[in-house]
Amino acid sequence: MPADASSLVSPTFDQLRPHPQALVREVSGLLERLAAVPDPRGPRGVRHPLVAVLALTACAVLAGAKSLLAVGEWVADAPPAVLEQLGVSIDPLFPKRSWPAESTVRRLLVRVDADALDQAVGTWLADRRGEPESLRGLAVDGKSLRGATRASGRKIHLLAACDHVSGLVLAQMDVGEKTNEITRFRPLLDTLPDLTGTVVTSDAMHTQHDHATYLLNGGPTTS
Repeated sequence: MPADASSLVSPTFDQLRPHPQALVREVSGLLERLAAVPDPRGPRGVRHPLVAVLALTACAVLAGAKSLLAVGEWVADAPPAVLEQLGVSIDPLFPKRSWPAESTVRRLLVRVDADALDQAVGTWLADRRGEPESLRGLAVDGKSLRGATRASGRKIHLLAACDHVSGLVLAQMDVGEKTNEITRFRPLLDTLPDLTGTVVTSDAMHTQHDHATYLLNGGPTTS
């Protein structure tokens, strides 16, 4: 089966672009979340840890990279101290071979589990948000990605959960071609750690009895 014309990895990292003020002390939390993403490669011959490649990509996006080529250029220019902080082991004899090339980053991102990566990024953004001072509002809505299509020619459609105040996309999920937003409502919210004290808003499509029962029973805290 042909690969999709556009990977879901790009919209995952798009969540980072409006929030570039990441502090040095937050890097360890980012690495911890990214470490939960399963590595699609076999253990033999792996030169660059997956968490390091994902962290480099995330930092490149936070720094303004908008393409895989720009990510590769940012990685190539990154100081050794930054690479080491992100989990890259520097070879003193061949330092240039220590960081992944753009082609390596591209191949790995195409294979990685986009939903797992999306959840890791969304959870890290939620970690940065901290505890709300009052009721939190969470908007659940669908969006079709501009310029992104599958091999079949159909657009890629995501269902997202966005914080009302901060605008953070805390979770998003591919709707898929053989289902619709209604069936993805609960799986999307199940990726969030807790909905206590949260008001969930959505359009009329999601005024479903099962959705209301799920939310009244506490959402993912009891699922």
